This record gives sequence, structure tokens and C-alpha cells, in this order.
Amino acid sequence: MSPNAIVRADGVFEIGLGLLLVFGSALSWLDADDFPTPVGRAVIVVVGVALIAVGVFLWRLASGAVPAQLLRYLALGNAVTAVAAIVRRVVAEGFSDAGSAIVLVTAGALLALAAGQLSAIPRARRAPRQ
Repeated sequence: MSPNAIVRADGVFEIGLGLLLVFGSALSWLDADDFPTPVGRAVIVVVGVALIAVGVFLWRLASGAVPAQLLRYLALGNAVTAVAAIVRRVVAEGFSDAGSAIVLVTAGALLALAAGQLSAIPRARRAPRQ
């Protein structure tokens, strides 16, 4: 996958997850019963909106040259976030089945994105600078 495509994929994932959280909360699919304290409806919505903003930012970044260093930072951020999510899921009590599924699927997707970003670094180094 090209450096631009993997950054775009990350952006699409962030937007999709953000929309799931915002609409899930608005439609009462997700609420405080799905995640451990202190996560409530307001936190779910705020995180969802933030993820949408991050996703749009990543999508726009992917329209230009994607430097190898950006891919490294994105891979590190995605991997650290995935590990933190897994640890939180294992350690904390209070996840519903839906909340647990969201956290674990998100962690898996973030690890896959990180792997894709790391594998795209050599192609980013060879790409002509704009």
C-alpha cells in the first residue's frame, strides 16, 4: 500500500470510529453502561468528535507527499493506543459486550494500521519530494 493510501486508510478509520461513537451515543446504542467509569455519554461524544477531526486531518495530509517520519509517528501512535486499549480492557471492569467489542476491534485495527504504516516507510523514502 502506498504511503498516501495508508494515511488515507487511517483517516477513514478514525472518521468511521468517530461517527460510530457520536451516532451510537445519539441513538442510545452506546452509553455509560458500555464502558467503565468515568466514561459517560459526554465523553463518548467528545472522543467521537475528536476522532472525526483527526480523521479529516489525516485525509488532508495524505493529499500531499507523506514523509517517512510521519509514517513512523503514526505507527507509534497507533501501536501505543492499541496497547493502552488492550490493557484498559483487561484491567478495567465495567465493559458491556458492545463496549468490549469496540475496544478490541479498534485495537486490532490500530495494530494493522501501524503495521501498514511501517511497511510503507521504504516507499515514502523513495518517493520524490514535492
